[in-house]
Amino acid sequence: MLRRVVLRLMLWLLLLIIMLAALGWYMLAMPGSSHNGEPPALDATQQQQRERLQGHVRHLAGTIGERNTEQAGSLEAAASYIHDQFQAMGLVPRWREYRVDDDDSPFSGPFVNVEVELHGHRHADEVLVIGAHYDSAWPSPGADDNASGVAGLLEIARWFAEQKAAGRRFDRTIRFVAFANEESPHFGGPSMGSKVYAASAGQRDENIVGMFSLEMLGYYDNAPGSQRFPRPIEAFYPDRGNFIAFVADLRSRGLLHDTLAYFRDYATQPSQGIAAPAFMLPDIRRSDHAMFWQQGYPALMVTDTAGFRNPHYHHHSDTPETLDYAAMTRVVSGLARTFAALAGGD
Repeated sequence: MLRRVVLRLMLWLLLLIIMLAALGWYMLAMPGSSHNGEPPALDATQQQQRERLQGHVRHLAGTIGERNTEQAGSLEAAASYIHDQFQAMGLVPRWREYRVDDDDSPFSGPFVNVEVELHGHRHADEVLVIGAHYDSAWPSPGADDNASGVAGLLEIARWFAEQKAAGRRFDRTIRFVAFANEESPHFGGPSMGSKVYAASAGQRDENIVGMFSLEMLGYYDNAPGSQRFPRPIEAFYPDRGNFIAFVADLRSRGLLHDTLAYFRDYATQPSQGIAAPAFMLPDIRRSDHAMFWQQGYPALMVTDTAGFRNPHYHHHSDTPETLDYAAMTRVVSGLARTFAALAGGD
């Protein structure tokens, strides 16, 4: 009898090990191969893009500085800058103003999401949303978090505008959206810009086939031990913070695989990916993409991993001079071509 019980327990233990191994493979196995070795020097076009990326970050995190509801006029100044940059590219920005109709919220607004849309050709009803929040945490100037994401958003939009001007058409509709109020105390609440945007899209039954949150793109460190991870995944990833990460939940695994496969074809910056259940790794919810998950849309975060790498995260020291603009350029250049491949077209 005891032998039978022991055998049964051993079988259950073996089954559990197999299931955990299968889950680990499902979460961690990624397509393609990350770029390895010394990255190539930036070409002339990329060098120009690098200067523009640095200029955006310096304006948002330096000229404007801290951008949140604690600093009067700062959100408006950032939104106006983004609007004007879109307009200067020949795009038509839309000022998506919203107010908070919630007696329990201390924030009434008005707040603004700034949006540009490139209408699709063959599959215009299928929408890709590329977004970045333009506010910063108190009391930080927010160079990496998240002027770097906004700078990436602007330069990817510029690349698409240039492609469009050259006669290229994309099958899917592409939206570039700069969101207000991602940081605390707004995160997850009625004043969060991406929450308002995603809920509105859900109410209109829009067919968003992919949302990409550009959440901190600028901090890289090639030193051993510079990268940390939440348990229990730390054993499966490198300890050098020289890569860009693509992060999704299990429902968005297909989108993650398609995106990372294209990125690894086009980019010369190392990359890592993970698709995990949010209850197991709650940190994967910490950006605007999570608001699209709530509406049932596939979404992922593109990130330098924030506080798991950047020692200046949410501090006064998150300033423009701490960022690696060459690495950031390689990431943004690869992302532009990745999103174009996902959009399809001529």
